[in-house]
Amino acid sequence: MNKKILKHIIRYILMILIVLLCIRIFNLSAQNGDKSSDTSHNTTKKIIVLFDKDINNNELENKVLHYDSVVRKTAHCAIYAVLGFLLMCTMITYKNSILRKISFSILYAFLYACSDEWHQVFVPGRSGKVTDIFIDTFGALIGIIIVLFIFIIVRKIMSKKKNTDNKGNKSKVLFIASTGGHLNELLQLKPLFSKYEYNIITEKTEVDKSIKEQYGSKMKFLIYGTKKYPIRYLFKFIANCFISLFYYMRFGPDIIVTTGTHTAVPMCYIGKMFGSKIIYIETFANRTTGTLTGKIIYPIADTFVIQWEELKSVYSKAKYWGWIY
Repeated sequence: MNKKILKHIIRYILMILIVLLCIRIFNLSAQNGDKSSDTSHNTTKKIIVLFDKDINNNELENKVLHYDSVVRKTAHCAIYAVLGFLLMCTMITYKNSILRKISFSILYAFLYACSDEWHQVFVPGRSGKVTDIFIDTFGALIGIIIVLFIFIIVRKIMSKKKNTDNKGNKSKVLFIASTGGHLNELLQLKPLFSKYEYNIITEKTEVDKSIKEQYGSKMKFLIYGTKKYPIRYLFKFIANCFISLFYYMRFGPDIIVTTGTHTAVPMCYIGKMFGSKIIYIETFANRTTGTLTGKIIYPIADTFVIQWEELKSVYSKAKYWGWIY
């Protein structure tokens, strides 16, 4: 069967499953307060009895009252995890950027959770809760992450297979750093680029756009974030974690080289998880004290490089290779 046709068939099947799941969620929300409570209580009882078959009725009722709320919230989270899983699977069949795929999946789940809670306001004995919206959205996020991890594992297996068949090829090296001085330090390694199948990742700023002209498709971007705005920074950092997953899947690097800072942390941990070697070069700007990023990556780095001998007192296993400039 033609791959394009197969992709469309899979996409439509996933869309049908999403519609059916949304209908199921709607029907559960349409249950009145008494019926919903009975359903929840019965489910909680079955779970408790499953783990303690000898429990007496009094203890059972007490435990049901105690754990019922937890079971309800877990059920909320679980059903939206399935929704997030299906949404992300559907989005993978499109050619949009990974950021758009993730954003659309989260937005759809969030808006449906909002509509679901609003629906419950009109059901006798039920109420809409803002906390449930966030629980539902968090559940969807779990489903999305599961899809991304499955995708990354499959890509990693395929990449290893390809590398086995092409052992004579150059090693794949990913160079990553935050914008500004950290990127400037990283680019001092330019003489090494031609020796490897390389890619560069940094944050997207107006200055870095001009640098991209030199490297073309070899340079990719993450979202620029500053700690001056902590709330925005947190959301951007989370988004960059997902984008880093995508880039790792796409490039399948054997080695990750970084000069810091926060932008590089997710990529280094993702790489370590899937077997890439991590080379971290501590910034030239710190002579006697380590950076937060350095301390976070130090435990997982295969090679930790310092540019000042004084830093040996901070990073005892580091290698002093002199100045990068």
